[in-house]
Amino acid sequence: MKELTPQTLMSSANRLIEIHITQARLRALRLVAFTGAVFPGEWSVQWNEAIVPDLLEFGFHARKVNEFCGLMDEEFGPIDVRIVKISEGDPGIWETNYRNALNALMHMQTFSIGHVHADHRRIFLASESNLIATYIKVSTDRFPEVTISLFGLVDCFLNRVLQKVREKHPQLRF
Repeated sequence: MKELTPQTLMSSANRLIEIHITQARLRALRLVAFTGAVFPGEWSVQWNEAIVPDLLEFGFHARKVNEFCGLMDEEFGPIDVRIVKISEGDPGIWETNYRNALNALMHMQTFSIGHVHADHRRIFLASESNLIATYIKVSTDRFPEVTISLFGLVDCFLNRVLQKVREKHPQLRF
């Protein structure tokens, strides 16, 4: 049996981080695609069923990246970025902090996916509504309900968190 050395342990820890980064990035890219796509209102249930597992997996892996890379206290800027402007029925109380949003995903007790009408980009002409998945409303056992921009959350990970990981941990391969 091979003895565990500091080099082996470091290599193993790095590999674990790389796996979390790869999995979070994969889910983030899928969520970018979902939040940029127009779908007919009749598909809402199935669309949500496709998004939710990716969102949960993203939240888990992204939070592990924060923990393992020492980013728990980093400020990444606001995440309340939206792809489309919500002209009516804004859900309000938008979460702006990346870490808080990940914590809300990890501890959520209730949630709902929010869609907005894509009147600017009607694709399914026979459908009553053309929608875009834009946000998730989350409540936890410790905090009141918040609204999290799906695009803002994954955009932060892809463009700010990964950049910070590269700066702090240049030895990682991803």
